[in-house]
Amino acid sequence: MKKLLIFFFFIITGAHAQVKETEYVLEKPHDYDKYPARTATYFEIGGNGSLYSVNFDEILLYREKFKIAGRLGFAIFPNGYHIEQAYVFENNYILFRNPHHLELGPGITLQRKYQAACRDSTNFIWESLWYGMLRVGYRYQKQEDGFFFRAGLLGIPYKKDDCGTEFPPKNKFWFGISVGISY
Repeated sequence: MKKLLIFFFFIITGAHAQVKETEYVLEKPHDYDKYPARTATYFEIGGNGSLYSVNFDEILLYREKFKIAGRLGFAIFPNGYHIEQAYVFENNYILFRNPHHLELGPGITLQRKYQAACRDSTNFIWESLWYGMLRVGYRYQKQEDGFFFRAGLLGIPYKKDDCGTEFPPKNKFWFGISVGISY
């Protein structure tokens, strides 16, 4: 009886231990030479949004040593019980090979602020401020998906609000650092 139990044990376990031949279909690896990472989502401290902004950046034209990118950004700032907003629009020209780039380009920031009216300082109003900006900076973005970094100096040659237009405004330069992912 003992031999019979050992015999059935080996048959049952042997049936489970059989190697089944199955074909595994692996996905083709992504070819980053043909289809590089063109999109980036990142957080910027300073920069076009003044204090900070959350941004989406898309490379619209991709060449090995020259790229053109468009950027959209958004920021909110609490001011008492009012919530102010900033909207960032930028066009960048990206020079040199991957992953280290020189980034140049114009941008504009629309900021909605709740502040004292320029003609009557006792009256507070919602005001639209427009800032024109020129960026010169460093951009780290590999062809592959992954880490994204930018640092740039912004020249602000133009500011327009309800009180008038300043060429150039009081704050002529601003600095921004961005960290995010590209995909």
